[in-house]
Amino acid sequence: MSTSITIASPATYRYLSLQAAVAQTYATLRRHFVSAVFSSSLGGGHAPNPGDSTISIPWLTKTLIATEAIPRTATVISAECKGLDGNRGLVGVMTRVHVSYVLGETGAKSDSKDRQELHLILKMSGDGYLRRLGNIISGQAREARFYSSDLAKELVPKTLLPRVYYSHGSQWLGEYVILMEDIKQRGCGGDQASNNGNLPPVDVNFVFGNQIWGIPPSIDQSTLPKATDMLDQMFVTAAGMHAQHWNDPRLRKLSWLKCVGWYHGVDRARWEWSVQAGAVSWAKGKAKAASGELDVKYSEKFISVMDKAFEQASWEKLQQRLQDRSIPFTLTHGDFHAANMILDRSKSSTSPDLAIYDWSEVCIWEPTTDLGQTVISDVAIPVFQAHARSAVHKYWERLVELGAIKPSEYSFETCWKSFLRGGVEKWIWTFAILCNYPGMPPKCVQYFHDQMLAFIELADSEKDVSYGITTVACFAPPSAE
Repeated sequence: MSTSITIASPATYRYLSLQAAVAQTYATLRRHFVSAVFSSSLGGGHAPNPGDSTISIPWLTKTLIATEAIPRTATVISAECKGLDGNRGLVGVMTRVHVSYVLGETGAKSDSKDRQELHLILKMSGDGYLRRLGNIISGQAREARFYSSDLAKELVPKTLLPRVYYSHGSQWLGEYVILMEDIKQRGCGGDQASNNGNLPPVDVNFVFGNQIWGIPPSIDQSTLPKATDMLDQMFVTAAGMHAQHWNDPRLRKLSWLKCVGWYHGVDRARWEWSVQAGAVSWAKGKAKAASGELDVKYSEKFISVMDKAFEQASWEKLQQRLQDRSIPFTLTHGDFHAANMILDRSKSSTSPDLAIYDWSEVCIWEPTTDLGQTVISDVAIPVFQAHARSAVHKYWERLVELGAIKPSEYSFETCWKSFLRGGVEKWIWTFAILCNYPGMPPKCVQYFHDQMLAFIELADSEKDVSYGITTVACFAPPSAE
């Protein structure tokens, strides 16, 4: 297998490397300055920075009061930081923060029964030169920028996003810090008995069986909705989100939003680096499977689809796709799968809300790519073979109902074909990275192969569906790693 993509713009990489070095030097000096001027218990405190292991209590108190997370008369007694168990994310550092506070100026020795609790998640970038370089190249600061933007503030329903109390993101420094609610504790404090009889929030991926990992024994599976009902709700929710910015030209003006540069014909180097990284990773993963080093069985059809996509990948073809006015764009989540969603049953166990987090890949893109990604990622093959078309139809009907589209201009069949193509294209590059990713279990690689192959076969009924390399996560060029 070969690819038409070559490593481009070495000067760009050298510039970004220098930027990362300067950014790390600044961050180191900042740490020394902060430690000299502030402490976690005196003065006004300071916001957390990448690399910090504690949170300034005075700063936390001011921030939570300012955002009305706690009453103005409250005093934070402690903020206990714990690792986030079960976090399978590939980038960044996530910490669960357990905050205890009391009303009034009661001291730390106050009776425990007077204390109240708040459960937060602290998400921040890692510290160090290489991590900053990676964040600069991939644009990981965009999630913090998104939470601070009008896009997030205007997005409805309000329960769709986690409540964010602090958000800082700097593309130049390659860093971000986000302090937000722990959606899993929304409305119930982790205690079902204190939730007025409603059920606690639950990870949506548990509804679908949690891929190869299975459902934890602590989850009462009898309370979970049917997989088909959950898929319908996810797609209808996505329709509501997509409809708000369907072909909205304002998105093209937001330079921090992923893919905006590509729509303007710029930022070519990052896209080409990423495609090359995917091609190299796929070649290595395929070789490991062929030699028996990786216990995975690839079908000839699957290999053919992957090889052809990388062989034909080019910036010119991407530009042709993005400049096609017949293909809609909107605000998309960019990493739309069940592990990034919570079924919020804190208000009602019969009509729960869907909350979505991890917006690190938020972008302007073809809408149905979100839908195809989660089907391949999470939904059992028999379920999506029988129900995918019905779920996509509900998505399309909701777009019509909201006035985002006209059936005469964007038919259901067009939507369906976009779904079939977009899902595979989203996963071609992703699979190429995962199949050679350090520590990735062979059964995980096999699972996603089987999911993708079944989805491709579903698309075979549409004779004119073909796949290219389009959406990617931004990587450094392989030769620089």
